[in-house]
Amino acid sequence: MTGGGPLLGDALRLAEDPHLKAWGAAVLDAEPIARIGDVSGAVYDLVSASLGDQPRIHPDAYVSPLANVHDDVVIGPGTRVHEYSTVRGRTVISGNVHIGYGCEVSRSVIGHGSVLSHRATIGCAVIGQEAYFATGLIIGVCVLSNPDMLRPTKPVAFALPGGGRMSSGQPKWGAIVGDGVRAGVRVTLGPGAIVGAGSVLHAGVNVPSAWIPPGSTLHPTGAGFQIIPAPVQGGPACSTSPTVST
Repeated sequence: MTGGGPLLGDALRLAEDPHLKAWGAAVLDAEPIARIGDVSGAVYDLVSASLGDQPRIHPDAYVSPLANVHDDVVIGPGTRVHEYSTVRGRTVISGNVHIGYGCEVSRSVIGHGSVLSHRATIGCAVIGQEAYFATGLIIGVCVLSNPDMLRPTKPVAFALPGGGRMSSGQPKWGAIVGDGVRAGVRVTLGPGAIVGAGSVLHAGVNVPSAWIPPGSTLHPTGAGFQIIPAPVQGGPACSTSPTVST
């Protein structure tokens, strides 16, 4: 973290994704999230410039004839986009990604080997490698206090590691999800949520906006969610007196 807030690499390292690294996106790891602002858009611009006149959809990718993939989308090798899914809005999908039936992905980045099972709705988000989301994932993109929800103007504030929030400068800003995150059915991430690598989000968890440390386990509660931190290396597992966030 710097005086400008956390770096993108503090939450998710693009350099560890083989395709995003090859496409030139890794330089963003050393930039503060607040300075980047539109993180997924910055990734798209770098990837698009790197590809030049090359095809945006890799010949080894599969896109169902019943899927709707717009021209402003990059899809890597081995990725599969299944029936009735829509991918649009300056989106970058790395290699070997699985996008199941009935998903909507807009202005987002999805890392190598990640899985969206079915009926996921994702906007303005960055998801790392080997993440798995069961049916019904939703990532929100704007705050409800906008006077006109169809034309949001209020910038989204993203969560900070020690609590508090920092403005993204963007009226639409989803979430950043680290490598290897696992999520059960009907998980919702609000605008400004940042989920650390290796975390497990149990079914029905709703994270309005929070910085979730790597390796955390989240259970739904009546008041929001309960975090069980990752065990300290070489120490006993921490399973009592967990932090409760709302």
